[in-house]
Amino acid sequence: MKSILFAVLFLFVPKFCISQIIKPTRYNLDSLHRPTTKEDYKYIRVVENYKNQPDLFLFTEYYRSKTVSMKAISTNKDTPRFEGPRIDYYENGNKKQESNYVGNKLSGIQTDWYDNNAKKSEKELTWNPKTFDYNAKILQFWTPEGEQTVINSNGHYEYSDEKIHENGELKNGEKQGIWEGKNLEEKFSFTEIYNNGVFVSGISADENNNKYPYNELITKPTPANGMSDFYSYIRKNYRAPEVQGLKGKIYTTFVIEKDGSITNIKVIRDIGYGTGKEAIRIIANYGKWNPGKTRGIPTKATFSLPINIQYSNGNYSNLGPTYESEMIRNTNRN
Repeated sequence: MKSILFAVLFLFVPKFCISQIIKPTRYNLDSLHRPTTKEDYKYIRVVENYKNQPDLFLFTEYYRSKTVSMKAISTNKDTPRFEGPRIDYYENGNKKQESNYVGNKLSGIQTDWYDNNAKKSEKELTWNPKTFDYNAKILQFWTPEGEQTVINSNGHYEYSDEKIHENGELKNGEKQGIWEGKNLEEKFSFTEIYNNGVFVSGISADENNNKYPYNELITKPTPANGMSDFYSYIRKNYRAPEVQGLKGKIYTTFVIEKDGSITNIKVIRDIGYGTGKEAIRIIANYGKWNPGKTRGIPTKATFSLPINIQYSNGNYSNLGPTYESEMIRNTNRN
């Protein structure tokens, strides 16, 4: 519905807004689809206005081979804020996934295909802000051999990709009973209990058979003394340049390692005058965090932090982190 409203609204945009139309812009992206200047980039992103609308932007991403990887509409030209339909493709050109976004969150029916163009699954997705993840109701599922093992939301579901393998029973499209799996990336196994799609509890075992019981699937990394302490530290210690009229946001990302240390600090965008360099200094000097956890086991997590600066008449009227901060992780969308 929201996507339809966007289309209706922009039918009435005055003609003078056409002056805001941007020229197509290209970025190189790393494996996590973040802008990079490195030569070993994985993807190419081209941003242009969507059907001449001043505030809607078409994001087209390509593999290095120049075949299309993804097409979607964004409400922000610099950072993906998806709204409406999105289509992903395999490098061989076959369709990989069709999905829909509302408010930059996946919403509604998502359809997946195998790379040979055979249908894989249909599921209904809704965002759960409490778990920082999606609730996925599996509607239909086919094995790579073409056997349908989930029919009208009931049956045996088995999922595998390069990072995870899991299997169990579905009842009315929700996980039910005991589910087992392996995290191939972090090299641990897990057993979980579900009741009508609600996660109850789980226990993981690492390569040395050490056990890690858990009551939440994903635990976000947090500063040792809490987020309010971290924000206060940034505001009190950031040394912004005294430049009349300086205003804008610095966008940074950094990694919280398994031991809680901060590494790989990057400035995605700054506003000049050394503001990005100062952001790196201040973040690097903060103490350790409580690491993020996946199924009870400490894992790396990337955290984004925009810093807002506004200098006028010898004073900063607005200096510090904005509340757009969030943990970034690779959500399993397949």
